[in-house]
Amino acid sequence: MSPTRRARSGGLRWRRPRGGFTLTELMAVGGCLVCLAALLQPSLEATHDQAKQSHCLERLRSIMAASQTYAQNDPQDWAIPVHPLQFNQNPTNPSFIGAYEWGGKSGIGRDYWVTGAPGDPLNSKYGTRAGFGPATRPLNDILYPHGFRDTLNPVFNPAGATLDTQLDLAVYRCPGDDGPPDGGHCPDWLNHPGQSSYDHFGTSYAANIFMISTQGGGYMRSNSPYLRPLARVPNPARTIFYEENIGRWAWAAREDWCDFLLGIDIGPTRVIRGWHGKDWCYNQAFGDGHARMNRIYIDRTEDAEGYAWHYLSEVVFPDDSNQQQSMRCVIIRGPGWQKDTLPAEDINTGLWSCGEGRASYEDCVHE
Repeated sequence: MSPTRRARSGGLRWRRPRGGFTLTELMAVGGCLVCLAALLQPSLEATHDQAKQSHCLERLRSIMAASQTYAQNDPQDWAIPVHPLQFNQNPTNPSFIGAYEWGGKSGIGRDYWVTGAPGDPLNSKYGTRAGFGPATRPLNDILYPHGFRDTLNPVFNPAGATLDTQLDLAVYRCPGDDGPPDGGHCPDWLNHPGQSSYDHFGTSYAANIFMISTQGGGYMRSNSPYLRPLARVPNPARTIFYEENIGRWAWAAREDWCDFLLGIDIGPTRVIRGWHGKDWCYNQAFGDGHARMNRIYIDRTEDAEGYAWHYLSEVVFPDDSNQQQSMRCVIIRGPGWQKDTLPAEDINTGLWSCGEGRASYEDCVHE
């Protein structure tokens, strides 16, 4: 008798009933899928963070390349563009220093700047009404040539000013930009949790405008690439020109030895997170054109070979006869990176510090 006939007559019993999978089998398969998803989730999140970090680095490279092009055409060879209003403001009461106004769209942060009343994003310190619209930000002419025009009088043309805050300028937006760090610094941004730096300031990135001044007030001097010819930056491959804004303050998040740079209170967690899943790690662009992620963490127990050297000296300021001697922190460095431009000399900016001791923060940090 053939196997088929034996099966029909009941001789063989191995054929599965036609009812499909049993409930027990389905539950077992479902449990396996849940376990597999749980195992894969960290890997998927890490891959997603890595992709965002890579896109962010590429955008920083584009910004640095545009800055190098800008320097080639600038009479002073400045790689970090200076906004036209830099030279039209009151030097003893500057409205900005220059960390953000070099490129980007109109920001909506500090919305009481123009009128003194909060609530209207068109009154932002970083927006069109304050004179910092996208048509005025110098690097836009290179990265987005012919892409912007004056919105006429923004007071009478609020529609144009509104559009300036809604622009999608991808090169200035870090894909991981999801808002301010936890902690007590930059309260204007901190009071808007979840508001991206791109929306608040008009860009996800800040220029390295580290400045120093005499203790108790005085003219601020650039100890960074800001207002400095690109050719006069001694170590361009180590010198930060642009960085993710979330990490701009990380170097000062630990108390140091200079009275006028007291470390930032960053709250009970004692951490400034990154935008890519790594605390204390941020993307930076350097003067030679490359970009990479660095760990920016300075502790007072480290020395110059580790993270920072707190440098004390006597200084003579020819433009400020009342402040002949000063204690200064001038070396801000870590493995593979630096914010200072030593041994090059400091450059007078013509801007005045009121003695709060945080010249580079544009009133972002309050005691």
